[in-house]
Amino acid sequence: MASGQAVWGLELGQCALKAIKLRAADDGQVELLAFDIIEHPKILSQPDADVEQLTSAALEKFVSRNDWQGDAFVVGVPGQQTFARFCKLPPVEPKKIPDIVKFEAGQQIPFDMDDVVWDYEVFQAEDSPDVEVGIFAMRKDLIRKHLDHLGAVGINPFAIQTIPSALYNFCRFDAQGVIGDNVATVIVDVGAQNTDLVIVEPNSAWTRNIPLGGNSFTEALVKSFKLSYAKAENLKRGAASSKYARQIFQAMRPVFADLVAEIQRSLGFYASTHRDIELKAVLACGNAFRLPGLQKYLENNLTIGDVTRLEKFNKVVAGATGNAPNFTDNIMSFASAYGLAVQGLGKAKISASLLPPELARGALWRRKQPAFLAAAACLGIASLLPWVRVSMDSSALAANRDSGAAAKRVVDNAESLQRKFSEVSSEAEAKQAEIVKFFELQENRALIPRILAFVHDTLPEVDERLAAAQSPEELQELIKSNPGRYERSNRWQMKLDVVNVTYAADIDQLDRPQVRRSDLAGSRAGRSVGPVGPMSGRTVGPLGEGPRGASPYGEGRAATEANPEESASSPGFYIGIAGRLLGGKVPSDAYNFFAERFNKRVLELGSQPGRGFYVPAEDPKSNDPRERRNLALPTVLVPLANSQQAVQGRPLTRFAAQSEAPKDSESEIPPEFRDPVTGEDIRTDWEFELGFKIKLGEPPAKEGEAAPPPEDG
Repeated sequence: MASGQAVWGLELGQCALKAIKLRAADDGQVELLAFDIIEHPKILSQPDADVEQLTSAALEKFVSRNDWQGDAFVVGVPGQQTFARFCKLPPVEPKKIPDIVKFEAGQQIPFDMDDVVWDYEVFQAEDSPDVEVGIFAMRKDLIRKHLDHLGAVGINPFAIQTIPSALYNFCRFDAQGVIGDNVATVIVDVGAQNTDLVIVEPNSAWTRNIPLGGNSFTEALVKSFKLSYAKAENLKRGAASSKYARQIFQAMRPVFADLVAEIQRSLGFYASTHRDIELKAVLACGNAFRLPGLQKYLENNLTIGDVTRLEKFNKVVAGATGNAPNFTDNIMSFASAYGLAVQGLGKAKISASLLPPELARGALWRRKQPAFLAAAACLGIASLLPWVRVSMDSSALAANRDSGAAAKRVVDNAESLQRKFSEVSSEAEAKQAEIVKFFELQENRALIPRILAFVHDTLPEVDERLAAAQSPEELQELIKSNPGRYERSNRWQMKLDVVNVTYAADIDQLDRPQVRRSDLAGSRAGRSVGPVGPMSGRTVGPLGEGPRGASPYGEGRAATEANPEESASSPGFYIGIAGRLLGGKVPSDAYNFFAERFNKRVLELGSQPGRGFYVPAEDPKSNDPRERRNLALPTVLVPLANSQQAVQGRPLTRFAAQSEAPKDSESEIPPEFRDPVTGEDIRTDWEFELGFKIKLGEPPAKEGEAAPPPEDG
């Protein structure tokens, strides 16, 4: 690296982009010229995070607000994406080390050598014949992803280094911790998704990646307090000053315990293979250590000694940049970027690089290119001077002769280009409109399936043996084997014929739809019993019947045309279901089933977070002015089997007019009242119609819950 050239150490983390710009100073120190930290709107490991878009946005923001042209870059890659092994070599001549390391790499790296980029570092004390090498490797496709993001903004890195190696370089250069003969320091860097454990010896290193990080603490808060991920992250960051600090740390305590257990297990393994090394100190890095309880918990459970948080960089020349509040507040997260920049300045112990060889040669050429270009320019100017005067005279003469024709050609060419530009612009606008429309069709496509799955979950569980039957014959044999247990009126199964989902921009203001007899009669046509097998008795019917938007539950926009993104105070859906209940001998039995089991289950499942909707207990627009319950007892408006007239005023009715089960023999059962699977008389079933409202969003917190109020979450 040329003397005086500045180097950026750049880390693209799961939570933020972190960068430090250093330049060599006197007495082996470095000067901090600039720094930057750009947090992603979402943590990259979140399921709904667009990693490519978030990474590109962070890099574009970095290049737009920093002076970086002409500087060198060393880029860090996460430890969990890389392979690292440290092994001792037999005593050999130095010139034979590369061949031995190449053979060892082929044995150690668990990938095809053509699919990885690898490099190594030799560790050897001056007065010791022992030689140890560190082998580092990374898959080419992962490196390409990083290089594509960097190349898109014009950054061509000088080297690529693993984050654990960067932490080792930082510790060795900045004289952090306690390092000496048979004495080592442990670096614990808690990142967003993983924790890097690095043991720093004078002439060796040892690393391990632990799959626990700051996200694990956030997820513990999400589970304990039923919060969204963003609210839980804010709660974690403000834990130290929150009035709910005790409850917050109690919720995170299991993660503390898991993290310490993994660290202890790793240190125990290291101690068993390095019995002559004493671990004297622990250096804590990463913004997760801003949680006061984490440092204290490590001190109480590790037997190494003091756990010291990173508070300053010892070899950075004091200046206004280093004292900036944003830098000092986040200094614990800059250790790896600092180590990367130190390597770029040629002051690092580990100088290995995972930059592909062809790109490394290109980077070397780019650094020498200015000198070559300057020399070539001088030669070119010297050779062209004799011809300059002749060319100038010829151009002046031609310009006077052909200036009019040349001007016309320029105007015609400009007009042609303008027409082409207008045509391309029109085509681009049409294509863009098509693309926008396509993405609009994808919005909320998972909402209706989740609602149907919720309705399915509310249905009562079927007897295990009934559910296990795989054919009509098996089901018939099972029923005959124990008629008392499997009597149709004892099964308590719900068979749905219709599930109708109707969207309302303001569900609170929606009048509960009334059933129309004509629609109901049409929806009953072609009724069939659900399939036999594990899903028997829990089959959800079609989403609406008849033409789009038509429903036996009243007028309204069909769910397939709903747009939940419309401006509304309480958007939601009205869910109407119709079917038959196999259970109960008298109406009170069926009433009790809905009142004590089904309705309670709907409210219980409908209050669980994470679905994107919930079932409110009350409905301000209930048809019954004396009560505001969202789930009332079923209302039935269906024709009896032996009548053409609709019967109203009876909330439950059987298929036949008689109040008890028919005594007909099996051969005397009319075909329309025979179960096509089991052959049973279905006139003992109860028909029902009911409906309830659901609201979009998360359920409100119940009074007395442990979750903190919105202002703290």
